[in-house]
Formats: sequence, structure tokens, C-alpha cells
Amino acid sequence: MVPWRVVWWAFIGVAVATTLTTPASRDATLQVRRATRKRQRIFAALVALMALHGAVEWHHLATPRTGEFSGVALARSDAAPRAGALSVIVELDGENFRLTLHGSARNTIRTVKMGDVVVLDADRVAYDSRRLRFSAGRHVQGELRNVTVHATAPASTPWHRAANRIHELVDRGARTMHSDDAALVRGLVLGDESRQPSRMTEAFRDAGLGHLLAVSGQNVVLILAALTPMFRRFTRWWRLSAALGVVSMFAVVTRLESSVVRAAVMAGVVQVGYAIGRDVAPLRALAVTVIGIVSLDPLATWSVGFVLSVAATAGLIAITPHLGGSIFSATTAAQLGVAPFVLLWFGSMPLVALITNVLAVPVASLVMMIAPPLLTIAAFVPDSVSELLGTPVVASTRWVWWVAELGARVQVPALVNGVGWVVAVLGIAWRARRR
Repeated sequence: MVPWRVVWWAFIGVAVATTLTTPASRDATLQVRRATRKRQRIFAALVALMALHGAVEWHHLATPRTGEFSGVALARSDAAPRAGALSVIVELDGENFRLTLHGSARNTIRTVKMGDVVVLDADRVAYDSRRLRFSAGRHVQGELRNVTVHATAPASTPWHRAANRIHELVDRGARTMHSDDAALVRGLVLGDESRQPSRMTEAFRDAGLGHLLAVSGQNVVLILAALTPMFRRFTRWWRLSAALGVVSMFAVVTRLESSVVRAAVMAGVVQVGYAIGRDVAPLRALAVTVIGIVSLDPLATWSVGFVLSVAATAGLIAITPHLGGSIFSATTAAQLGVAPFVLLWFGSMPLVALITNVLAVPVASLVMMIAPPLLTIAAFVPDSVSELLGTPVVASTRWVWWVAELGARVQVPALVNGVGWVVAVLGIAWRARRR
């Protein structure tokens, strides 16, 4: 079965390519028009190849090798709680399976992190089509049963070792915090949602703040903004190398979260354009990013995080200019961008999100900026000093959680909620027409 999303993104790619290559003036010369049509045909052919590539990747995903396995596996995620068990995604001979252990057997993988080595015996079982649709975004093809873990070892690659060391530093720096505060900090800074209690997850989602539970493209923007003064001292090629190195390492630290990968690639496109002396329009950068990622990994279109990240960014680019300088502009634009997908997948979209995002996002951004340096220092000092250093992080984190809890308690009738969003859309359309 060919996933419809691949075909959908193929059409999107054709539309974007057509938009980017169509002459702006109706008086364009015949030569320019011919060149434009040629580029459009090339893009159409490339997009058709992307769709074919997607079909091949889906077939590979749906037909993993099954049966007994004995040997070495590589962890492709951190071990995380899952319905009373511990679960980790492992790669066996180039194919990804979910390993889940219950009871005392959980202790054998409790400390496993992404990139670590696991020596095991197991039976490989392929997912059926229904489960495959939910796991395709992470390239998980099946599960392991009758598992015996013989040994584990730290990651051998330097980037995974460095990323895991950063995770350990954050854990040690947050050791004096309440477990719930530390869990939310890990989500905001590292993208680790595994330790967040269910009540926290539900409150954030009900308040329209679910995107704050894990890292997002916003983190990439904040990191580059913080490092820009230092980068300005470099020549353009050193600046490009430094920027690409930073965003690449951050993507590894956050376990290649799809939204971070999207933002990292988009930032890379902009940085390359700057290095060669060309300004890259935001919409063009987003189009190049989406086409590039989907060309390499068609299954990214099955990732909820990737789709929502692209939709939110498109909303910010296309809608924000029509909203003026209001404090609600960016929030409203991003929410409207993701609205079709949120309604399709989750069935509702709280109107209160327009307010909760304005109250919570700036403070969450502050946590993303101050937590890494403070927790790094806190990891090497006595507990009393560590607790003092963590005070601003805890205070900011609790504000964000408090906004989520209050927002979740606001129960707006479905009719009022729907009317509110319709009014918002009509208002934007009216404002855009006046401009």
C-alpha cells in the first residue's frame, strides 16, 4: 500500500515548484517562459520520483525480516516507560523493532540510551498495517518477543556519547528539583517526554500547549539567536560551519525529533544562502526544506511532529503579516496553520490556546535559554548551590505548568469554540483583503 501522504506531498511539491518558478510579470519574455516551463517539468519529474521512492520505502517498512535473531542491536531511542514496562527502539541488521520488557527484566535496559549497544536473543514479529501506520514516522517495523538481554554497552560513536553526556549533565543538574519539575524541564530542553506524568500531558494538551512538552523548531531559533553575536566574529564560511555544526549537534541531543530536524534543515538552508550572498525568502526556505527531507525520507510525512511543524511554520510565514503587531499574531498564525491537522487527528482545538500560548510561550522560551547553562553548572556544585541555581528554572517551569492547568479548566462549549475559530479566520481574511 502506498501512503496517501506521499502522493499528497508530491502534489504540494509540484505546487510549490510552480509558485517558485513562475515569472512575476505577465510581460515576461518567451525565453523566460520556456525556461520556466522546463524547470517546472524537471520539478514535476523529481516529485514523481519522490512518490516512487515513498512507495519503495513503504514496501521495505512493511516487509521486515522476521523470526529468530541473536546478536548485536543498536538503540535508536532512550529506554522509556511504556504502560508499566520499559521500551526502546532497536536496530537489527538495518531494521527497527520495538523492544519492550516487563517486571525485573526491565532493569537490563533501564540505562540504555540512544546509540548504545544491546546484545540479545529475540523473535522478530512484523507489525500489521494498522500498527504500522502509527509507527511509520519513526521507521519502526515490528516488535521483539521472547527477549533475553545478555549485555549492554555505551555508544561507540562520538556524537552519541556527547549527546548522552549532555543528558546526564541535565539530570545531575536537576537532581534537587521535584520530579515533575525536572520532567518538564527535560521536555523543554532535551525533548524527553518519557518522565512527564499523565496529568501534566493531559493538562498541556487540553490547554493547547501540547507543543511545549517537547522541543520544537523554536529551540533551534533561540540557540542560533543566542550564538549570533559570537558567529559575527567569524568569516562567512566559518560562520556557516559553526552554525551547521551547532544545529546538527542539537538535533542529535534531542534524539532527532522531527520538528527539530525540520528547523535545523531550514536554518541550514538560510545559512547556506547567507554564505553565498543570497537572501532566502522564508517560504522558499520552507519549501526547499520539505522537499529535501521528504526526498531523503518519505516516511517523514507519517510523523505527526513533522507535519505539525511544517504547518505551524507555514502559518507563521503566510498569516502573521496580515495580523499586524498584536501580541496574538504569532500564536494565532501558528494555531491556524496546524488547525486542519489537529482537528483531523485529535478531534478538537481549544480556543483558549490563543491566550495560554501568549502567557506560556515567552516563559517557556526563557526556560530553554537559561536552563542549559544553569543546570550544567549545577551538575558540579553541592546540592545547596544546585538548588539555588535551579530556582529561576523551577519558577519559570511552574508558571508554564500553572498556565496549562488553568487553561485546561476552561471548558468552552464546542459550538462556542467553533464559532470563535471561524470569527478568527474571517477576521484575518477581512484584514488581508484591506491590505
